[in-house]
Amino acid sequence: MIRITSPGRFIIFIVIIVAIVGGLWRYAAGDLTMKVSGTITVSEGASAQGVWDQFTEGGFTSRTLPWEYRAWREGVAADIKAGIYQIERGEKISEVIERLVAGDVSPTELSITFPEGFTLEQMAERVAGKGIGTAKQYISAAQPSNFIDEFAWLSVISAGRDLEGYLFPDTYRVFEDDTATDVIRRQLATFERKFIDGGLAAEAGSRSIDEVVTMASIVEREVISDDDMALVAGVLWSRNDDGAGLDADATVRYALGKPKGPLTQVDLDSTSPYNTRRFRGLPPGPISNPGLRALTATVRPEASEFYYYLSAPSGETIFSRTNDEHNVNKAKHLR
Repeated sequence: MIRITSPGRFIIFIVIIVAIVGGLWRYAAGDLTMKVSGTITVSEGASAQGVWDQFTEGGFTSRTLPWEYRAWREGVAADIKAGIYQIERGEKISEVIERLVAGDVSPTELSITFPEGFTLEQMAERVAGKGIGTAKQYISAAQPSNFIDEFAWLSVISAGRDLEGYLFPDTYRVFEDDTATDVIRRQLATFERKFIDGGLAAEAGSRSIDEVVTMASIVEREVISDDDMALVAGVLWSRNDDGAGLDADATVRYALGKPKGPLTQVDLDSTSPYNTRRFRGLPPGPISNPGLRALTATVRPEASEFYYYLSAPSGETIFSRTNDEHNVNKAKHLR
């Protein structure tokens, strides 16, 4: 029989403990994956533990693990490079460490602001101006068929139309290597979050999403003052429900691609189906991309006795009950 001396027993005990700890570590951290996508910022001289704190605080993982130990074990703690890193959902911790050491930083981050009421073409020019593809690429990508699998509610858009109206205006943080499709996906996701998930679509009742968005796009372009949006929406819904023409100049301008300047009688007689001066009811689709205020006002219109309105050069909205009163106001404020 071979007898193990006390020192020998101690060594075997240490080996077993190391093996167990190593196995537990591999179980706990070796296969750890990121729960969400996002970015982290590593400052010059940041510690490995400081970096890990960003992961737990940012929701990338809910575990509190000895990141510092793992980084030291790999011998890379001092090699972590400063920069902004894009972390992908499902990425393993070992892959994250490799990128932090390699300095595989994310592309330069950009900010794009789309004002409320911008049209698809205006947004395309804004995206191209940031160096994200061309305006033509943005317009080509803005087709419901490209996103219907991700956003089933896009089925409300009739055949032959683009995403005009649904490209939510906001300020977006994007990367220089993003594509037009990436930008549009963010806009649609924001529309979904604010209008559909936010409850406005359900609150619209019998009015369809497309009807609301189309009317909101008109309100957005017709009204200068946000405070008057709900009252104007009430006037337009009343006229629409009564079968009267909306008579919204903004629809004529959209049809003709004439955002500014006086409208002539020839303009007002345009045969475009978007011309609500000539055709009754809503146009075939939105004429701009409305913001949350216009969408909310359209879902929650303010009832009144008014049936007409005009926007004075001062920015004031002038309301009238009768056509005669409206004509008097036009002569007073627009001539």
